[in-house]
Amino acid sequence: MKISQRSKKLYEELGKGWNTWDVQSVTAHVYLPDRFRVNIGFFNPRVNRISANTLWDQVDRFGEHTIDGSYTEVDVCFEGCICKVETAANDDELLIKISPLKHNEYTYAYIEAGEISNRIISVWYEKSDGLTAKMGDKEFRVNSPGGFDESCWNPLTVPHLSVKMDKVNYFTINSCKDPAEIEKILKTNRERWLESTVRAEGKLGRGLDALRRSLLWNMVYDFTNDRVITPVSRNWCKRSDSSYFGDYVLFGWDTFFAGLQYGLIDKRLAYSSVFSILEEETPEGMIPNFGCNIGLSRDRSEPQVGSLCVWRLYRQFGDVWFVEECFDRLLNWNRWRFRERDFNGDGLLELASTTRFKDENNNDLIFDAGGDRQGAMYESGIDNSPMWDRAVYNTEHQCLELSYVGLNALLVMDCQVLAKMAALLGRSEEQELIQRAQELSDKINNELWDEKTGCYLNKHWSGEFDPCLSLTHFYTITAGIAKDERLEKLLKLMLDEDHFGGEYVIPNVSRKDPGFNDQDYWRGRIWAPTNFLVAEGLLRIRNLEIWDGIIKKGVDLFVDCWDKHGFVGENYNSTTGEAGEKGNSDKFYHWGALLVYMGVMRRLCFNPWEDKTEKFDRPDWLGEVYNIPFNQG
Repeated sequence: MKISQRSKKLYEELGKGWNTWDVQSVTAHVYLPDRFRVNIGFFNPRVNRISANTLWDQVDRFGEHTIDGSYTEVDVCFEGCICKVETAANDDELLIKISPLKHNEYTYAYIEAGEISNRIISVWYEKSDGLTAKMGDKEFRVNSPGGFDESCWNPLTVPHLSVKMDKVNYFTINSCKDPAEIEKILKTNRERWLESTVRAEGKLGRGLDALRRSLLWNMVYDFTNDRVITPVSRNWCKRSDSSYFGDYVLFGWDTFFAGLQYGLIDKRLAYSSVFSILEEETPEGMIPNFGCNIGLSRDRSEPQVGSLCVWRLYRQFGDVWFVEECFDRLLNWNRWRFRERDFNGDGLLELASTTRFKDENNNDLIFDAGGDRQGAMYESGIDNSPMWDRAVYNTEHQCLELSYVGLNALLVMDCQVLAKMAALLGRSEEQELIQRAQELSDKINNELWDEKTGCYLNKHWSGEFDPCLSLTHFYTITAGIAKDERLEKLLKLMLDEDHFGGEYVIPNVSRKDPGFNDQDYWRGRIWAPTNFLVAEGLLRIRNLEIWDGIIKKGVDLFVDCWDKHGFVGENYNSTTGEAGEKGNSDKFYHWGALLVYMGVMRRLCFNPWEDKTEKFDRPDWLGEVYNIPFNQG
């Protein structure tokens, strides 16, 4: 992994002090750079149960979380008891308050002291003075101003202090503050954060609460590569059944969209998210489907949205150096796609999961991972869409024999945005990219439009159009491909309540598609990233009426679910508006909050198509927005 000096400096600036850096427990706090770790857990001697690390299924609701860890708040469930855990940090001081919201007289809370990443530590216990931990020359003193409680059954074998949860309890690290002082600091730090961070009135304000929390509670430290990163969800890294990817996982388009959303909170975190996924680049110049601490998907990529996110952030903050830092890797990715994904030579691109690579002597290499039909479907980012049901899998090329409208349209857009970057940087690749965009755009118009349906359609290598109608066909609007009568037909289809219109929008396939009723992952459900990309097209063609309607419905859908359940849905049911009602819809997945990001753009938009910042009139349904980071302020 190649981490540039600019990127390393940014990670060092962000990665310091107390924060919820450890992906293994929501209630763990780690002090950087020393890597001293404390963790809040619970046990119940009546039923002989202990919580150990707190994972997703033990969280009742996520509260506020500052960037620097100066205030955090989370409600945790354990054996019928619900406790609110609040923390305040300043330098090496950490203050912890645990409040029983739903009481269980047999529940104890404890704080354990240790280390992370095999740092050498010594910990000793004095009954009157609590715990003292020493790491090198630095000491950490752990105490409870209200005293300790011992249970007749205590399963812990690590150094710890325990308290009975029949009242409010406090723990302190490197502090002698009493409960009254702790209460004051918690209140001050929380209010300071809420006053300074992005916020809004009314429904949009509650949506921004969710956006901030879904990003900052998922932010962790990559102790392998010394990076501040934001996985799609901690739940995808570590789960209670010990499955999934390990200490971190970054997915391609998910992480670019995290960077875009972070632009509403903190420029440094926006940039670090983009850098983190670009740093997962393969030797072939591809940004992979995923990268994690145990490997990456060298066989496949994901949708090409990185250039759009980078350019939007440039329009917001104006840092040429940021574009310069990203450009070569984004260009490599673009060139890789055109070089490696046209298997029948017709100029249109396919999805694949290829395991064949070349070594430094141009000899063939074959990797065991990937190389199957599902791997090719994963490359779409739309894993089980009905679009792939009829596609033939070509075992020789390890690809789907299907010219996919969404893939090709996004590549046109990618070329167009990269050309803007090349012009900004004075790079010679500008004309190469403009020509590539025009040639592919012409191919799409000439070969993928079906006059009978009035829509662009995926085409099988046999020459037949695939009948599945997907909202990804509307990416042709986003890329500026659809014009005149074709554009009008696409907009009519988008609004048709028998297909894509209605109360809950935009479903990923037409409501008439046989796969719609499955409401299973990408089969008929609503996804924020695809909604966002379609909305970008409506902004590009200046159809602000439809744009406004889709954004409003998206904000309503998102906030109603947040208000009801505290969920930030990975995806949403297109008939009920629910999220998280089934196992394939993560309940706290940060890209769901793109629906809220779009709401902010309805008021103040960093327009990537006309390269300007636009302040739109505020509609009645939208609360006023405050504290949006912009330029250097």
